[in-house]
Amino acid sequence: MALDCYLKDQMGTTLYHYPIDESLHRSIFSRNFQPIAFPILARLKDYYNDHFIATNEIPILIAELQLLKPQLPEQLQHSVAELIDLVSDDRIDTIECYCD
Repeated sequence: MALDCYLKDQMGTTLYHYPIDESLHRSIFSRNFQPIAFPILARLKDYYNDHFIATNEIPILIAELQLLKPQLPEQLQHSVAELIDLVSDDRIDTIECYCD
């Protein structure tokens, strides 16, 4: 089971699909995760609820992922780097995350 994130443009077209699998999710949130330091990521902690990230929140999410990446196990850093690359696409307007 994954937390499926759909990165959409202004027209609502899905440009990318990025599944956050249980292992990555657990690694992000089981460490000494401090929600105050990662306000956008903190919303994704509840794996079973839907989450929406607005246009103005995307730069904050990118900064949070960049800060978090070196804190994760090396084998998961590539996954976070890939997500950073996708989210950094200028065409991305919103991100919708759903539990499958």
